[in-house]
Amino acid sequence: NYRIVIDSELFEGVLNYGELILKGSTAEEIFISTYICHPSMANNELSGPTMATTLAKWVQSAERHYSYYFVWVPETIGAVVHLSRERESLTKNTVAAFNLTCVGDDRATSFLPSKQGNSLADRVARHALEHLDRGFDEYDFARDRGSLERHYCAPGADLPMVSIMGSKYGTYPEYHTSLDDLSVVSPAGL
Repeated sequence: NYRIVIDSELFEGVLNYGELILKGSTAEEIFISTYICHPSMANNELSGPTMATTLAKWVQSAERHYSYYFVWVPETIGAVVHLSRERESLTKNTVAAFNLTCVGDDRATSFLPSKQGNSLADRVARHALEHLDRGFDEYDFARDRGSLERHYCAPGADLPMVSIMGSKYGTYPEYHTSLDDLSVVSPAGL
């Protein structure tokens, strides 16, 4: 038997997150999201924001057909808050969506498809991975989701979000430990 006491209070506050919109010649958007809630973990955490920032700089310097929408949120609650504010725009404009997580190690290449399984994001990711690493690990959305994609692909949003990773979250020994440090990531992995 357990007795649980939740000592909490509800009050007005804020949840900050970062966003960058790079306009293209169309309102159709490529949505790229990553999370910023465990800054001490190099592969699980820092690799995604690092990759998103690098991609944003590259996309910013290029001519764009699609618009690009980059978001840096705290995992789970950040995605939920972001969706509560931007769901209508996201569902209207997003043509492909990518979750950047665990992109810093070079032990594996992993792919988690969107709920749809054959969206533009799925096709682009599979095409790129076929050329980068024919032996990539493909996971199943229904069984293996567990990061931002579970929120952005939830009913009512149903965004075509995929995750392309090195080692998938939860599959490498340092995951969610203090051992997920800079020794886990590499230039080749990034």
